[in-house]
Amino acid sequence: MTTKFSRRQFLQLSATGAAGLAMAACANIPVPQAPAGATQAPTAQPAAPEAKVVRILLDSWATGEMPFDTFAREFNESHPGVNIQLQSTFEGWDTKVMAQISAGNLEWSAGGIASSASSSLPRWILSGMIQPMDDYIKGAAEKGASDVLTDMIPTIRKASEHEGKFWGFPYSFENISFNWRTDHFGEVGATAAPATWDEWLSIARKLKAWGEEEKIIATSFIPDLDASVGAMIYSALENPFNEDQLLKWDAPEAIDALELYRTFVWEGLTPPHGFDGWLDLYYAGKLSSVQAQSSRGVWGQLAFGTDKVVTSQIPTYKKGSGAGTAFWGNCIGLLTKGPSPQDAMNYLIFTMGPQNERWQKQCMQTGKTPVFQSAYKLIEADPQFRNYAWMVEMRNQVDRSMSRPFNNYFSIQDTFYRKYLVEFVEPNSTMTAEACAAAIVKDAKDEIAKQKA
Repeated sequence: MTTKFSRRQFLQLSATGAAGLAMAACANIPVPQAPAGATQAPTAQPAAPEAKVVRILLDSWATGEMPFDTFAREFNESHPGVNIQLQSTFEGWDTKVMAQISAGNLEWSAGGIASSASSSLPRWILSGMIQPMDDYIKGAAEKGASDVLTDMIPTIRKASEHEGKFWGFPYSFENISFNWRTDHFGEVGATAAPATWDEWLSIARKLKAWGEEEKIIATSFIPDLDASVGAMIYSALENPFNEDQLLKWDAPEAIDALELYRTFVWEGLTPPHGFDGWLDLYYAGKLSSVQAQSSRGVWGQLAFGTDKVVTSQIPTYKKGSGAGTAFWGNCIGLLTKGPSPQDAMNYLIFTMGPQNERWQKQCMQTGKTPVFQSAYKLIEADPQFRNYAWMVEMRNQVDRSMSRPFNNYFSIQDTFYRKYLVEFVEPNSTMTAEACAAAIVKDAKDEIAKQKA
């Protein structure tokens, strides 16, 4: 396995358990099935040839995880005269869309997936690739349409808004969480996830001593800024961003985050650099915990059992400190000047709206967290979904989290963070945390200035 675990590989794991890790990544793996007793989607007949065709572009990983095609067939059957057709995105698809918008001959009505609270959705909005959804949500006659915006978790909704308009309809969200092995932690007397950085370091040192003979690694990060030092800065500051809309790299708490990260690496509490080969270690049972996307906890549960892996909120600088955690919604947008935008919006609500319990349950099963408040009642009502009770905790954390600024500055910082972090944590490195932070800021500002020019 590579260290980049694809969503297609995740579906393999979902279908086959730990044994599925040995299967080829290119195998055709079915979408995870609904739990026993759940209503199965009926086989729908295709729409009549004369039906109005509404084409929607979607990333293949999203259609692999979620039953967009199933509900397209059901929508077509229940909406005579409309034929929803799904197409996978392709290299340069956004460039082609922009060219067709300019020429006035756009062939697609909607597209995705964009990440809200990230750089992609703002880029789509500011480039003019997508249009606001508000009027089309109001104009939809679908069940659940009136609840789409009011039922959505407020911070998730806000992350898709710009200048008072709603632009990206998320079907799920993810956030940075702490995913840990209860059996490993239990061996050192830890029955809960660490609440603070100090607790994290203390437990990690105990885990190293306990697992040294079996070469078990206590904890790990992943390379992304938002899941590593970025998440730590979030956990320390009520507002992690400065007036330049960059992370507050010069804050004492940010310097402490870099220092703690290097302590983890230099003491051998993590893999080299804090993340090298973490996924292979995770699935080999040689990693006790990882700070990463919340779905990684479900992946671990599928490999080792729901009683062996738990997803919790990330440790904070001090108990209860910080601005929650980094998060993002997986969004679909209505393309500007696309044909039949109302029909496309109707399909999105029909498929992803709060009224579609089958969809919400499938979302949970793939490790993604629902965006609608009402969906969490399913966890309480259906015993088969009690294993996803941790999603309530994730919802509560995101409910108080701060969205990233509406630009691509975070991704620019990520680029230079990865560059300087490696130098910073190399054995015997003489680079200070202050110097590392200053280098990230300087290069990020230089790149931002080039873009503005």
